[in-house]
Amino acid sequence: MTIPKFKVMNLMNIVLLLIALIQYYLLTPLNAGNEKFITVLLEFDHKIKLIPGFIIPYLSIYIFLFLMLYLIIRKKESGDMTVFLFSVVILWSIINFAHGFFPVINTIRPEIKAEGFFFDAVNSLYSSVKPFNTFPNWQVSTAVLCALVYRKFNFGRFIPVVIWTVLICLSPLFLKMTYLTDVLVAIPLPFFAYKLAQKISIVTVKTETVTEVVKIFSLESLIQSIAIGMRDENTISSMVDNLKRIEKNLTEKDIDEIRKTGSALDPPVESLKQVINNFILAIDVEKQIEKAKEMFGKDKKAFVPTDKNIKEAGEELINIACRPFDNPKFRYCILEIKKRNSGLINTNSLEEAARERSGDVIFKFKSFIESNKNNLPALKAIIENTNGHTHISFDEIKTISRELRKPPYEISTEEVWNAFLRLDSTKVKPLGETKNPANIITLTQYAIGKTDRLEPYTDSIDKKLNDWISENELKGRKFTEEELVWLRMMKNHVSSFLEINMMSFNQPPFVNKGGAAKAYNIFGPDLNRIMYEFNEKLI
Repeated sequence: MTIPKFKVMNLMNIVLLLIALIQYYLLTPLNAGNEKFITVLLEFDHKIKLIPGFIIPYLSIYIFLFLMLYLIIRKKESGDMTVFLFSVVILWSIINFAHGFFPVINTIRPEIKAEGFFFDAVNSLYSSVKPFNTFPNWQVSTAVLCALVYRKFNFGRFIPVVIWTVLICLSPLFLKMTYLTDVLVAIPLPFFAYKLAQKISIVTVKTETVTEVVKIFSLESLIQSIAIGMRDENTISSMVDNLKRIEKNLTEKDIDEIRKTGSALDPPVESLKQVINNFILAIDVEKQIEKAKEMFGKDKKAFVPTDKNIKEAGEELINIACRPFDNPKFRYCILEIKKRNSGLINTNSLEEAARERSGDVIFKFKSFIESNKNNLPALKAIIENTNGHTHISFDEIKTISRELRKPPYEISTEEVWNAFLRLDSTKVKPLGETKNPANIITLTQYAIGKTDRLEPYTDSIDKKLNDWISENELKGRKFTEEELVWLRMMKNHVSSFLEINMMSFNQPPFVNKGGAAKAYNIFGPDLNRIMYEFNEKLI
């Protein structure tokens, strides 16, 4: 049986978790007194009153940590867990370094004489935690890191998490466990740790990707593994993936060859699809439970198989599914077919992988829109626009593109565009060589279904310009060749910067052709009307 969510905890992440636990353990032995200590006490620290109730958020940091681990295991991938655990290891290493080389002593802990549950709890806390090396405070740093990762991974309902984080950050101050300086120094450390962890984890992600590619095309080693009895679920799953690729490209000759070779087996094999289905059923939990009831339940209707029964039943099903590969002729047959069709298989596999990647990119982009539609005013304006005009600035467009490149999305407008193009080239026009930040407008409208065709932003501006010229000609305003040249230059400026005004004529290409003076000389008083209508009707 497999539990897919726990695949997040691969070997790398288990090692990182152990290192993090070691770093946490070191927080205690490094918390020792020193004859010479640094003074980080501020006058304000004396004015902070003891509030015993803050022991609840103070201790809740452990719940926060376990919550983050649970959410990442449940909703994220191994790479996300790697980044989180790397961040924790780096952060706690920095804190341990500071505790070891920058000794500080707590001199503001009060003597508690009052009675009551919370006062007793604080007294117990004082006796269990030594008053040394509070710089920086680990609870504060850890809480900020958890909140940062929570936000980066888009788990939702961020406001309660912010409130929880603030309470944890305040708790050491109101419990007189640390100084204000310790808190202020602790807050920026998680941002550094997370950024560094992201950089380091890129190597891990690339390594895992290479490993997956090798696994995809290692049919020979998989067949040999099954032949010698290595029949774990990962091997069977990889075998299914490989056989599916072969099955998609079988010729009539291949099908006949498999049927002929399989007919001599016991039990006979009719097709490669039959072999694949047997493998899939062998690792299906429901089928394993049914087999366990059949093997161990005898005629007992209420029999509930144990984990051991299910495991043995699963092994039996896998052994039955693997029987064709116990035969050397069948193994040779499959490998020869694969060898003949390897070029076609590799090409199709790469195309399939590319389409899957495109689907992932589009999913990320739609997630970005959903998550940021209320945070980015320009994005909200594009989504809510109903009259075809989007009055947003060039800087706002650049902000959307910049946010899109940040984690956890880390994609560009061009990547999203090409992803849509790969999945449906009939509805998407290629971008070409010109990169225009304003393409994010048409891209967003297409992604949310407001338009049924995706074309560069400049193309839509071209159509609007032609319509505008036709409208003017119907009203009797015909443009000269020189005016049309300047109108097209103005259109190009609008399509890139989403606005045109008199200051625009101080920029290329206008300035090289005479600037604002030349434009006024060509159009006269009509220039202001033209600019107004360009801003209203073309954008």
